[in-house]
Amino acid sequence: MEDLFKEIYEKYYKDVYNIAFSYTLSSCDTEDIVQKVFMKLFKNIKKFNSSDINVKKWLFIVCANESKDLLKSFWRSKKSNYELEEIPYNTNTDSFIILDILKDFDSKYRIPFYLHYYEGYTSKEIAEILKISKSAVEVRLFRIKKMIKDKLGDDFLWKK
Repeated sequence: MEDLFKEIYEKYYKDVYNIAFSYTLSSCDTEDIVQKVFMKLFKNIKKFNSSDINVKKWLFIVCANESKDLLKSFWRSKKSNYELEEIPYNTNTDSFIILDILKDFDSKYRIPFYLHYYEGYTSKEIAEILKISKSAVEVRLFRIKKMIKDKLGDDFLWKK
């Protein structure tokens, strides 16, 4: 069981981290969320096997739930954020430009965008992960694409 946990952890740590960071925009809060997600995985590892394709989706659902819980917690509402941290991504591509400006948008737009364009999930799968309707996902994707285009100007070509 420990080998399976280690394999899943190494394979999906960065993905879970990126989702949590998309919610919190704080590396400290993100680390807390990631730790909680993998603690839940460790407690539930018997439900999975090495060829289980649903483990990534399960991790994302747990991560989204933990992130939402943190954001609506009393402690979070009383804590002040002086400055948002830098997004820890590769800076040598056009995708960094988009990821860098995503921090300016509400997480209700940021998360579906990340899941769709960076993780490859469909609108239906994102709806299941975030527990919202498929049409809500599609509207949010449409709106954030428009907001990104407005922010970057007409010189930016939308590739996907």
